[in-house]
Amino acid sequence: MDSGSTKDLILSVLSTLILIKLFNIMKTKQIYYKDQYKKKLKAKILSVLKSGNYHNIILDQTIFFPEGGGQPNDRGYIKKDGDSIKIDFVRIMNDEIVHQTKEPIDLKAGDDVNLEIDWNWRHKYMRIHTAGHLLHDILTTKYKNLTPLKGGHGKKAYLEYRGKISPEEKDKIESNANSILAKNLKVVSKETTHEALSKMCQYLPPNLPKDKPLRMIKIGDYSAMPDGGVHVKFTKEIGKIWIANITNTEDETNIRYGVA
Repeated sequence: MDSGSTKDLILSVLSTLILIKLFNIMKTKQIYYKDQYKKKLKAKILSVLKSGNYHNIILDQTIFFPEGGGQPNDRGYIKKDGDSIKIDFVRIMNDEIVHQTKEPIDLKAGDDVNLEIDWNWRHKYMRIHTAGHLLHDILTTKYKNLTPLKGGHGKKAYLEYRGKISPEEKDKIESNANSILAKNLKVVSKETTHEALSKMCQYLPPNLPKDKPLRMIKIGDYSAMPDGGVHVKFTKEIGKIWIANITNTEDETNIRYGVA
């Protein structure tokens, strides 16, 4: 694996670890984990700080999922007294969830506000993220030669492995994935511990903290995986998985996928 691939893998793993390691020690309550279908929420502003072109807003609780682990951040609005402030980015910065906007704002610590996410955007990437995990489960069950390297669950979703799959397998994999998806498998996404994960997972990243709460995803009877994203509750909600292409480079396979 070249240095670029190694760097991408490290960054992907680190972003996931940040999400699953820090969710329990932030000032902001992560309501998106308690109810991933919640579209609106009342919150209180803890701080507002101008940094460059952005106003950085920290809240006592939020339904906005921050960028990380290959899943894009939520978009939406913070509303106060009839004004709607568009949130451009939501990121984890200095171990806190920061809601960023370029718009001029009249907000201060202690203000009560209403949050509203762009539900179509959120639901789309919930479906894509869950689809990626289901596709991974199917692939690693069928092709024992695969070792996961990295993945992205955004606009150009992909999975990458060490080990080869023939591009001629594309239609077969897609058909198999949608056949399994249609069984409407239950998707469990919840808090857990390192000890519990070690008993359920085929592979654990070596840097997972052993003394802090973690999060996991488990689809049907497939093996559990550490994951800090937000997901649909049943696989039928994904819709349909399509495979754009399968490409090989040296001893690696890249699979581009999407949902419809």
